[in-house]
Amino acid sequence: MTTFEPKTFSTDWEVMIVDRLDRCVKTEICAAFAGVLRAELGLPVHEDDSTIEFGMDVNTTLGQFWDRVQRVTDRATELVHEYDLDLFPAGTHPVDELYCASHIHVGSVYDEPQAVLLERRLLRYLPAFAALAANSPFSHYRRGQAKSYRVRDTADGCSRPCTVRDPDFSHPGWNTDATPKLFCQPTMEIRIIDCASSRRLLAEMATFIAAFVHHQGEQTDSVHVDRDDYRAHLTNRWAAARYGMQATFAWNGGFRTAAEVLSEMLDDCADALAVLGATRSDLGLIEAMISKRICQADLVIALGRRYSDPHLLASAYAKVVRHWEAFDEFLASAEPLEPAGDPNDDVVLEAHLDVIGEGTYRSRLHGAMYYPAAMTNELIDTMVSRGLVRTEVTTTRGTLLHRVGKTRVRNG
Repeated sequence: MTTFEPKTFSTDWEVMIVDRLDRCVKTEICAAFAGVLRAELGLPVHEDDSTIEFGMDVNTTLGQFWDRVQRVTDRATELVHEYDLDLFPAGTHPVDELYCASHIHVGSVYDEPQAVLLERRLLRYLPAFAALAANSPFSHYRRGQAKSYRVRDTADGCSRPCTVRDPDFSHPGWNTDATPKLFCQPTMEIRIIDCASSRRLLAEMATFIAAFVHHQGEQTDSVHVDRDDYRAHLTNRWAAARYGMQATFAWNGGFRTAAEVLSEMLDDCADALAVLGATRSDLGLIEAMISKRICQADLVIALGRRYSDPHLLASAYAKVVRHWEAFDEFLASAEPLEPAGDPNDDVVLEAHLDVIGEGTYRSRLHGAMYYPAAMTNELIDTMVSRGLVRTEVTTTRGTLLHRVGKTRVRNG
């Protein structure tokens, strides 16, 4: 598989800056702060689409990365406070239309065809990373339908679902959930991760993801992904976005919780963790998240119960995340949450049915779970055969879908 020598990792961590009215500041201001931090700290900090992007350079151990995260956040917090501003580390802002990520870059890619095969190996595990990192339950004035609107909406196309690629037919890419990034410093980039609000969690997630990618990169058996495997991946991606750490995944013909999958992944990459100077016990926040089935989004959802107005929520949220340990403290005192139900065929059908109203474009169903066209057509045929939907073929608008009543697919 892909060679990673030495075993290294880094992040591009996108963080908003807000003023005292909790509005996001614009590109020019972010660029100015990034320039100062870059010069002072010697780290590749820069501006990216109205956010300040903290690059953490090349790291070889959890301890090194954790030290850099603390150093850059302490100085950045101090610097923006001088101008009556605050850092706002979150996957989304409740009002502004921004999506923020914690992209994890792993190792160095020396063999592009093998890197494409590594992308295929990682496919089934990406929803577990999405569940672990879910941190965007409020976005564009919306709430309640997802714990990661960023993953749910593909971050405006910047973290699109991976396709199943073959090295003999694939072209380079950079904006899918995980892919070899071959320009600049070539790495395996895991893009599905929401922005972390806890800097300790960022350090733990980056180390865990790096270790797991290294572990998968050292495997020599071939991985075949068929149509059912890919459908399960897309369904699990939806479940991770919807439920975070409460998600249940379709797995090997049955169902497993995201917490169970992540726990097994941690065990599988123990040797790679050791190379990065860490053991499973060093990842205390991740262990607690697995035990309690809680993610960062659950802290924000709890805030949202107290502040129904999106602007008030934004204000409260900004004040909470000033404190880098807010999620850590919330997690320590929170009660465990129960897993969501299995994403069986009825759940899949219902998720697509929920998109349909009166005269809905067929293309809108693509956004339900991002199924390929053939899978979507099969679901439409099923809904029509059950009398849940009727179709209308028009000259100017193509095929339209009409919901028949409001009967839910499942009972109860």
